[in-house]
Amino acid sequence: MPKRKEGGIIGPTKKAALAAATKRTPAGAKTSAKAGTATRATKSTTRRRGKYNAAGERVDGHWFASAAEARRYEQLKILVAEGMIDNLELQKRLPCRVNNELICNYLADFAYDVIDDRGYPIRSVIEDVKGMITDVYRLKKKLVQAVHRIEIKEIPAREVPQWAGRIF
Repeated sequence: MPKRKEGGIIGPTKKAALAAATKRTPAGAKTSAKAGTATRATKSTTRRRGKYNAAGERVDGHWFASAAEARRYEQLKILVAEGMIDNLELQKRLPCRVNNELICNYLADFAYDVIDDRGYPIRSVIEDVKGMITDVYRLKKKLVQAVHRIEIKEIPAREVPQWAGRIF
């Protein structure tokens, strides 16, 4: 039975609207487009989850789609400091053009040059950390490799800890 209140009977939709309107927003929270809802800007809730449940992470001001990708970045930073690699690029964009028409852009996680003992670059490496290999990724990878004549190296997300100090 609906409750009686001053001004008449409150129905189920009015009850929900009233509850949403009187709901308090936590201090320091940003309100979303949805009325009466808010997200607290804390460390635990600022991680966005992707389609395959990967929690993104920010390291050194750079956004990484997964924690595994962020760990690999930290490993590569150490290799740069040791002088084993150089010219580390994050989120390198590789446009795929066929007959001068842009088909897609491939966004590689990392690109770097491997350095020899004398300090000269030996080869360039394009590297991707993958938790889930999708059909779209397989297709884009083949297209990029055919158009740019390069090989994309993959590291499974669960194997990132084993790659400390290693390069392709």
